[in-house]
Amino acid sequence: MKIKDTVVIFPDIHFPMQDEKAFSCALKVLEKVKPSAFLCIGDFAEGESVSHWQWSKKKRPPLEYQLPAIKEEIRLVNEGLDRIDESCKKAKVKKKIMTMGNHELWFDNFVEENPYLKQYKAMNAFKMKERGYDAHPYGKYVRILGSKLYAYHGGHYSGVNHPRSHVMNLGVNIIYGHTHDSLKSVVTHLTGAKMAHSLGCLCKMEKEFLKNRQTNWTHNVGVLDIFSDGNFNLNVLTIIKGQTSYCGEVING
Repeated sequence: MKIKDTVVIFPDIHFPMQDEKAFSCALKVLEKVKPSAFLCIGDFAEGESVSHWQWSKKKRPPLEYQLPAIKEEIRLVNEGLDRIDESCKKAKVKKKIMTMGNHELWFDNFVEENPYLKQYKAMNAFKMKERGYDAHPYGKYVRILGSKLYAYHGGHYSGVNHPRSHVMNLGVNIIYGHTHDSLKSVVTHLTGAKMAHSLGCLCKMEKEFLKNRQTNWTHNVGVLDIFSDGNFNLNVLTIIKGQTSYCGEVING
């Protein structure tokens, strides 16, 4: 049995709120592994400028006052995506896959409210087609390169044991982000054991909405080997203070 494909997976980066050391480390993993494919499982953008939450306690200003902040955030997110593109080019990645997150959906929701500003839709603003991504809308389950593993951004099932909720409801092997933690659950089905795994994040751990609350968030990057029969081996590398290891080598961000 041979390895058919290798995929490096980035969860929840939240540009421009990425943890720079963790993100730089993840890029170095990508360049070292030299995978055949790259997968981002969404929330690559923070979306603060178009977030509905910011207007929950204050009045929304006229559109002309919102647009400069939106344009600036889009510029910064594209700078982050450019860095991923550069690393993919160095690693000679053949395929790039994106499963859009709920934070990207905020840009689409903004365009629904302002339909004459279609350039601000996530697919357009972040140049998914031009960058060569096989991009999928928020909530869609995507089978990874014909393997027995699916991916999506996350958010359909929650709770303390959200991986178990995913695998019990879906009955397939699945990875996702959204929760920023790294949890795994394995459940027996008639067709064999199935697992669900949340892959953590690459964003800053300190968020204003947390109000100093402690979390179980972890920085991670995934390395997925897909065998010729569709089975797979998923390695979730934990990044601590911008540092991880792969194949016995320390990788510093």
